[in-house]
Amino acid sequence: MELENKKYMQQGIDLKRLVLVLGRKLWLLLAGILLGAILGGITYEAVTSITNGEPEFQANADYYITFNFDEFNYGADYYNAYTWDGILRDDPIVDYALTLLPAEITKDMVKAAVSGEMLGDYRILTVHVKAETEEKANLIAQAYQESLWHFGQEIELLESVALWSQEEAVPYEKNNKTANAAFLGACVMGLLVYFVILFYYVLEDACYVEKDAWSRFNLPVYGLLTKGNDEMQKQIMKDHMDFVFGTGEVETWNGEMIPTAEDYESLRKTDNLLVMIPWGRNNGRQVERVLTCLSMQKCEVKGLVITDAKDSFVKAYYAIERRKRGKS
Repeated sequence: MELENKKYMQQGIDLKRLVLVLGRKLWLLLAGILLGAILGGITYEAVTSITNGEPEFQANADYYITFNFDEFNYGADYYNAYTWDGILRDDPIVDYALTLLPAEITKDMVKAAVSGEMLGDYRILTVHVKAETEEKANLIAQAYQESLWHFGQEIELLESVALWSQEEAVPYEKNNKTANAAFLGACVMGLLVYFVILFYYVLEDACYVEKDAWSRFNLPVYGLLTKGNDEMQKQIMKDHMDFVFGTGEVETWNGEMIPTAEDYESLRKTDNLLVMIPWGRNNGRQVERVLTCLSMQKCEVKGLVITDAKDSFVKAYYAIERRKRGKS
């Protein structure tokens, strides 16, 4: 029996069997993905609600820059996407904006609130003003409208910096990656469930087809009976038994049950003993134990029968419906 077990563990993977067996557990994978997405989103929202601190507001504005290319053809090289973010916080612009702002708004506040970027076109400058209140963000944004216009008039490399569009301050979303967190959670949980299912498949020792039983227990398998009493499977088993046993009486035993002393005495008297293995149950080691007990008690087992198989599984594995259509 040990040699047969070693051969059984070394055999290759039956991909069709794997797909059909794991297909029954597909709902676990889908449930894991859904649960992971929910947990990922909730965790992200919970963490960011703690780390975000006080709410903030942001006002955005676009400015159109006209360069003095007639006199300075290198102006766009100096006032470019890389330099504007710093220039917006330099004294000439900040100090002029402060003359238009209430005294409680300091220079440091303005510098901390303002940032800039160019999203492609070197003539379009986007200015962001972020503050703890909507009113403060709007005040600084309005002051920058005049300050940037004044700056454009003062700098020789520029002809003008004119307001292109202005948006009122709105609540600033510090962390808006909930969808990303949900997707990550779905991927992580999905992979985890997937590997758990595969690990279970590797450890499972159930019998789903005849090959599982004879390759593990090294005994003939006379048939595979289904829950729906599939006539084809019944006929296959009948043909085998008629050929081997003829009209002799056949005794059967449940492969999951250890016989009693009285059972052993009765089973030793039969010449045609078959052990029945319930289909798709994680019972391989128990069946192996029962067969060992029967062998030690001199109860000769002539073969095995797999019972209560799922009809749809058997038809899919052996492509029975497709074969029927091919004949017709």
